[in-house]
Amino acid sequence: MNYSNYTIVSARCSSSRLPNKALLEIKDDLRSIEIVIERAKLIGLPVILATSSDSSDDELEKIAEKHNIHIFRGELQNKIKRWRDCFKKFEIDYAIQIDGDDLCYDFNLAKNALEKIHKNEYDIITCKKEVVTGLFTFALTKNSIENLFSIAKERSINTDIIIKFIEKAKLKVGFVETSSLEIEKNIRLTLDYDEDFRFFKKLYSLIDIRASTKEIIEFLVSNPSITQINFHKQADFIRNQEKFNNSVKI
Repeated sequence: MNYSNYTIVSARCSSSRLPNKALLEIKDDLRSIEIVIERAKLIGLPVILATSSDSSDDELEKIAEKHNIHIFRGELQNKIKRWRDCFKKFEIDYAIQIDGDDLCYDFNLAKNALEKIHKNEYDIITCKKEVVTGLFTFALTKNSIENLFSIAKERSINTDIIIKFIEKAKLKVGFVETSSLEIEKNIRLTLDYDEDFRFFKKLYSLIDIRASTKEIIEFLVSNPSITQINFHKQADFIRNQEKFNNSVKI
C-alpha cells in the first residue's frame, strides 16, 4: 500500500526567549530556519514549513518559496491544530515533525522512525529523555493527530509542548532506536537562548550544515570548549519545560 509521507518543519517568529530566532543568520547568509530546512530535505520526503497565518510569519513563507518547499499557514498558538489542518490539506498519512529550532536534527534517526511508525504498532514515535536535546522530535500518524486534536480544539490553547496532551490522549508511544553516541552527552543542540545562537554560529563556522549528527557529536566531543558556550542553559531549558507541563490543564 502506498502512504502519503511528509516532513513537517514547525516554526514561528513570535518566540519569547529569543525573538525572531528562526530568522537569525547562522552561516553564509543562511538563517537558522534555512539550515533546519536543508537538513530536513535529507530525510528524503517532501518538506512542509508549517507556520502561522499571523503577519509576523510572512518572512517564513518567502523562505519556503526560496528553498522550493511547501508552505502551510495555520494557528499561531495551537500547534496541534496547525498540524491537524496541515495533515488534512496535504492528505498526510505519516509525518516526521521537526521543531524549527533544532539546527542539528538527525535525519538518519528520522528515517529509522519513519520505518518504525509504518509498522502501525505505535501512534507516535519519539526519543527517550536521555537523548541529546535537539536530535529528534516525533514521527506521527494521521490518527494520532486526530486524537491529539480531539482534546486540544480551542484556537487559543498553547500546545507548544505536547507531552501532557500525548498522555491525555493515551497515545501508544514508541521510541526511536539510538546508540550510545546520542545519549547523555554534555551537548545541547537546540536554539532557545542567545548562548545557543553563539554556539551554532561557532559550530557551523567549523562544520558543514549537512554533516550527519554522528559527525557533529564526534566533533563536539573532541572540541568541548564549543559545548561550553551553551550547555549551561540546559538546566533552564528543562525547568521551563517542566513549568509549562505543570501549567497545562486539560
